[in-house]
Amino acid sequence: MTRTPITDDVVEQLCDVLEAGLLDDEHNYIGAGFAARDLGHDELAEFVREADAATYHEALERARARKSEGDSRPSE
Repeated sequence: MTRTPITDDVVEQLCDVLEAGLLDDEHNYIGAGFAARDLGHDELAEFVREADAATYHEALERARARKSEGDSRPSE
């Protein structure tokens, strides 16, 4: 089995899904796929379809880290 790559676009699109509040549970990767389609995030939707749960969880951790980095930046 080939590992599905986690691209910067996937992480960014997952951040958008999380910020949109469309998921009742962020660990629900099937729901994340539906939310991605609703937002027109085709790369994330494809990633969720191809990736296993562990790979999705890794992408989720990256998205959380990116969001927390963004939240800690001073506003201009």
